[in-house]
Amino acid sequence: MSKGKISNIEKINIQRQQPKFMAPMLSSAGASWDSIVVEYWQLQAHEIPPQTTSDYIINLHFQRPARVELMWNGQLVSKRFTYGEITIMPPGLLCSGICYDACDFLVLRLKQTFVTRIAQELNLKDIEIVPSLGVVSPQIQYIGLALKTELEFGCKSGHLYGESLATALSSYLLHQYSTSITVEDFSGGLPKYKLSNVLTYISDNLERDLTLTELKNVVQMSTYHFSRLFKQSTGLTPHQYVINCRIERAKVLLAQKQLSIADIGECIGFRNPSHFTALFRKHTTMTPKVYRENL
Repeated sequence: MSKGKISNIEKINIQRQQPKFMAPMLSSAGASWDSIVVEYWQLQAHEIPPQTTSDYIINLHFQRPARVELMWNGQLVSKRFTYGEITIMPPGLLCSGICYDACDFLVLRLKQTFVTRIAQELNLKDIEIVPSLGVVSPQIQYIGLALKTELEFGCKSGHLYGESLATALSSYLLHQYSTSITVEDFSGGLPKYKLSNVLTYISDNLERDLTLTELKNVVQMSTYHFSRLFKQSTGLTPHQYVINCRIERAKVLLAQKQLSIADIGECIGFRNPSHFTALFRKHTTMTPKVYRENL
């Protein structure tokens, strides 16, 4: 058999190993994330049917090395993926092939319309993300692992968390893997009046599942620049700041001893009591119950 050619026997053996219905181990499909879909897969050896992507897809490979033969962008490619290697597929890329080994990987599917919007906010025109097979990027890996952790905990952090990470991932792709390189940047933080407006808005709406879109609309800025300037002004991402505000509000309500712990969690935007307890303990080293008892 010539190098790179898949034998019929190998195809039959792999087809027999494939589960009849393949589904991800974890998925964000039920979460309130509009800009990104995240899936964690564990598969035995399998065929990769011909597919043309309609969104921006990033695959992050995990523990087990996996040997694949791919028709990748019109070329036959042999590749052995190892931990941390990343595949980047822009819309329109045709891919098919076969994976000879069991593997586990994370799929980050960025909506094309969302990436286009971030590019427009960065004043990028005619964007083209370069297809990449088996690259290493600590930044993408960090974002991917954060999203995987969120999947494992049931995507309880809400709209703001997923949208913030999707924005960070999109802007990184556009900076590092796009053929467009002219990016207008800003520094110095938000103007004081805009910072005051958005902080007041957050304080007045802690009980809601806030989104990055509504926060940036308060100050009439692009998502990308709002996120960067907000962190420059406060030292925290919008999501981190909101969580801190909720914890501080919880301390006040716990001290008043008028509401139950479950009611307090709901009043400050935690729909799940266990999530409220876990985050409160993370920030204060004690549960809400112990905190109230020690007052």
